Amino acid sequence: MIDDYPDTLAFITIHDGDSYEVPWGTARDAFYGAAWTPFSCHDGLEDGWPINTYEAKFLARQAIPTDVTIDMMVFGTGANFDVSATVCIEPTGVGKDMKIWMAQVVDHYGPVNFDRNMVQDGSAGQEITLAAGECAVVTESFVLNSVSQTSPDTVKFFAWAQNPTLVYDPQVVYIAPNWYGAWFGEVYQGGKATAPFEGIFTDGFESGETLAWSSTTP
Repeated sequence: MIDDYPDTLAFITIHDGDSYEVPWGTARDAFYGAAWTPFSCHDGLEDGWPINTYEAKFLARQAIPTDVTIDMMVFGTGANFDVSATVCIEPTGVGKDMKIWMAQVVDHYGPVNFDRNMVQDGSAGQEITLAAGECAVVTESFVLNSVSQTSPDTVKFFAWAQNPTLVYDPQVVYIAPNWYGAWFGEVYQGGKATAPFEGIFTDGFESGETLAWSSTTP
């Protein structure tokens, strides 16, 4: 699906309990509190499984418009990179609180069938409050690990704006004889920057009216 929807699917992989586990991935797993694997969270709102419903759930979320846009810029060389996300709410949108997260991944790294967009590091999240028509720039610094430096052409950065208030659903998946729950918070918009890191990566992924935004003036 990553290759089928390159402009609309922002997907990161987190490993838990194996040699590909990293500290930020462990923290993100705890963020949702899911006690089972595999766990997939579409737009921060629902479990994407079972696998035969995954694509349909993704497409259903794509049909829901958003008033948030994200443009990304990446600067750096070698192991050190600064990643900026310009987050805006459209003039006709609704003001809201958001937490801006970022993650750095390496593509095509890991075990077969589980090697896409493997998380290597991420941010602690920055909370912002925007009114309609307002923008904010959030910047994070990343130092690439040895895995990322070995494959610089496969490095990607992701940013997303999420509702900072999480809601607990106690019945997400049933694994006999018990129900298991998780925490959810809506993701309003996502953005992606891929190597080579030149220029501005514009307008994020979600459907919605983004014609008012240009590559230079969100």
